[in-house]
Amino acid sequence: AVASVQALYDGLPTTCSAAACPQADWAGCVLRMAGHDLMDFKDNQGGADGCIDLHDPDNKGLAECLHTGEHGVSILTAYHAHCTQISLADFLVIAAEAVMLSSRKHVTDADNARRDIDFRSSFRYGRSTAATCPWSQGRLPNPERSCTAVEETFVDNMGLSWSESAALMGVHTLGRARIENSGYDGFWSDAENSRRFNNNYFASIVGKGWTSQTAVDGNPNKNQWVRSDQARNGPLEMMLNTDLCLAYTEDNNGRQELNAQTSGCCAWSAATPDVQAAVRGHLDGLYCGGNNIPRGRGDQRAACCSGQRNRAIDCGSADDLAGPAAQDVLTFARDEGSWLDRFEQAWKKATENGYTTENGESLLHSLQCSQAGAGSLRRVCALGWGAPGARSPGRSSCGLASSCRPRVQLGAISIGLR
Repeated sequence: AVASVQALYDGLPTTCSAAACPQADWAGCVLRMAGHDLMDFKDNQGGADGCIDLHDPDNKGLAECLHTGEHGVSILTAYHAHCTQISLADFLVIAAEAVMLSSRKHVTDADNARRDIDFRSSFRYGRSTAATCPWSQGRLPNPERSCTAVEETFVDNMGLSWSESAALMGVHTLGRARIENSGYDGFWSDAENSRRFNNNYFASIVGKGWTSQTAVDGNPNKNQWVRSDQARNGPLEMMLNTDLCLAYTEDNNGRQELNAQTSGCCAWSAATPDVQAAVRGHLDGLYCGGNNIPRGRGDQRAACCSGQRNRAIDCGSADDLAGPAAQDVLTFARDEGSWLDRFEQAWKKATENGYTTENGESLLHSLQCSQAGAGSLRRVCALGWGAPGARSPGRSSCGLASSCRPRVQLGAISIGLR
């Protein structure tokens, strides 16, 4: 199954620029699909259940990579070969892991000292696909609500720590935001890094300068952050409130959340040892878009904040970031391995929410079948699908359906067994 998705990814053009980056776009869409599926978990309802309401405005643009075709490629193409054996709920998790593995390979091919990601050793299967999910509307975090939304969705509903929440947000290193989908606009980093699964997202948060952009494309309900540093006139890069609020606040005490709609401050980090390590290791040595790191704080502020030197413009203290996950962002920015370790932990929790008994026992199953190829789930019976207590894709035996067809029920698309 992993190989089927990776073949689609590998078949896309590898060219990447601010105008077009097909691999980044498709990988980002697949991850957004899986993320929107699992982020609706609350009170043991929802989670990775393969149910996406495509009529929900929050899910605009997902139909393309799911079944209509993003750059002519869709998850459905790969799923056809496995739909009688693997639930859609499991397959969306597998598809997301497949694109992360492929985009991580761009990183390790360029530098063999960087480590791989290991999803297979901890992967569990047996998720059931929900036919409808009318309760899911309104559960996704609204970026305009800053870290209040992060706390509600990731910490309170999904049970993640702030460190795990920040690590999971690192998926924004892939893909970009589009006005026609989310109402926001731009890559979270430079175009080439948007097709590499690395820690550039965190390095960009602390190694670049950011200022608010209100009413994106004339919409007062969509506000974001764009670069304010020496590269501010280059290709558009952006961050959302829910990204920058992890590290920055508008005050020194961490009490006032960032709000791009009302804030006039500049979000930047002084060149502390952590930031310098992030810049040299993961931003090609460019601090706030410049080749040199100025020594004084005034010169650093000028480099990061459109030439301004007055500390009154700072979003909180540039020397002591006060966001709820500030220290984690700094750690992930300088140490990619720490981020990957925490990400794997957070991803496992997020994708397994809702699949435990009242006694805390998992309803999912580990891969133990020697006949399954690396990353593949081809032999469902041999893998123990339908074992006692397991949540299956709606079949009590290993009989295989003859066809898989898209079906739409109550606004939620579920491509599954017939």
